[in-house]
Amino acid sequence: MKFLNKSIYKVIFFIIATALMLYPVMPNDYISSLYPVNLNDKVEHAGVFFILSLLLNRASATRGHRLRNVVVLSLFGVVIELIQHFIPHRSTSLNDALANIAGILIFQLLFSIYLFSIKSKQIRSKKIE
Repeated sequence: MKFLNKSIYKVIFFIIATALMLYPVMPNDYISSLYPVNLNDKVEHAGVFFILSLLLNRASATRGHRLRNVVVLSLFGVVIELIQHFIPHRSTSLNDALANIAGILIFQLLFSIYLFSIKSKQIRSKKIE
């Protein structure tokens, strides 16, 4: 199922990734004013990296690319947390980095289940013919 071409997914991915690179240097008060929804911090981290994983996966969806995407996004999530160590009004959080990685892995698990169900249906339909 195709909604957008791969280039559009890449553009959206890089816009969000760039915004995430700016996020650690912004004061918490400013972030709160931009984003008034009050979810659990770890759910927010996992959700953002779930979306990033989805976008990057749609932009490059071969099996080898999926593994590369997991590694690159995981490193990106860890680097964002490490950068915050050097920002006066921010702090590094191992739990935030783990939540980032959890979002990536949850997407990959759900996507694998989705792919498995599609292949199972294709196999069943071939057996019926």
